Amino acid sequence: MMKKWPLLWLAIGFVCMQSCKEIGPTIAGPGDGAAAGEDTAYMADVEAPQAKKVFAEEFTGVSCPPCPNGHQEMASIKSQLNGNLVIVGYHIFNYPQADPVKKDGQLLSKYDFRTEAATEVGNVIFGGVGQLPVAAFDRLDNNGEKLINRPWSNTGISAANNPSSVNIHITNSYNDSSKEATIIVKLAYTSDVDIKQNLTLLVVEDSIIDAQKTLNPPPNEIIKEYVHEHVVRDFITPTYGTPIPEKVNPKVAGKVYERTFKYTLNEAWHPEHCYIVAVVNNDAAGNRTVMQAEEVKLIK
Repeated sequence: MMKKWPLLWLAIGFVCMQSCKEIGPTIAGPGDGAAAGEDTAYMADVEAPQAKKVFAEEFTGVSCPPCPNGHQEMASIKSQLNGNLVIVGYHIFNYPQADPVKKDGQLLSKYDFRTEAATEVGNVIFGGVGQLPVAAFDRLDNNGEKLINRPWSNTGISAANNPSSVNIHITNSYNDSSKEATIIVKLAYTSDVDIKQNLTLLVVEDSIIDAQKTLNPPPNEIIKEYVHEHVVRDFITPTYGTPIPEKVNPKVAGKVYERTFKYTLNEAWHPEHCYIVAVVNNDAAGNRTVMQAEEVKLIK
């Protein structure tokens, strides 16, 4: 009888190991500096739909003389939409007009705004960037193209007429000592959705003073203290977003999805000028339309 005990204890140990196995949180696949977050889905009272916010993706560059005119036009569109335009500025590699500013071989730029993430967005989501400035609004097709040349006003303003089926709420806190941000994103569906969707989170910085080429006389004048806005610093999720999980299905009015992210800011950035941008977009072949966007200051 005693010889059977080792086998019995081995069997009990195996059962305990299986029943006590830790189930970790869903991984968002975030970018550098981000940590996985917990998520949950549940039903609640149906919220009133938020005002539609258009997601404007602007490919720009500091060595691009016409790009400041694009910045001005984006600001004008945002004003016409009563602030309901979320602008992000992509600075890409492998494009001369996005390179840091030089004059007579001397580097004038203090910063390099280019990121691999922005370059990936241009190549993977939009199939390449052929010139600057160009922009997309909610990734809608415009005569077969998602990236369009200026003028942008008609396209940007008309995009606001498309209804949104989901509200986005962002709650965040920031620890200045650790440079860590805790971000809670809540998606509340206001009508039924029967398509896969992704959630994308970005960090954007405003009020950065640095050199910029312009079209002002003399030709290609360089403004050494230009105020750069909406500069994409990093993606917290993958550039194409993290899939909204099956636990949210069916996406019906009243369904709520919440996810927590933790992200460590680069010490070179100014947190008081940083924003968190959240975007919900469809994820189907031929349909990557952005349904809603939201932005909040990192430090309120």
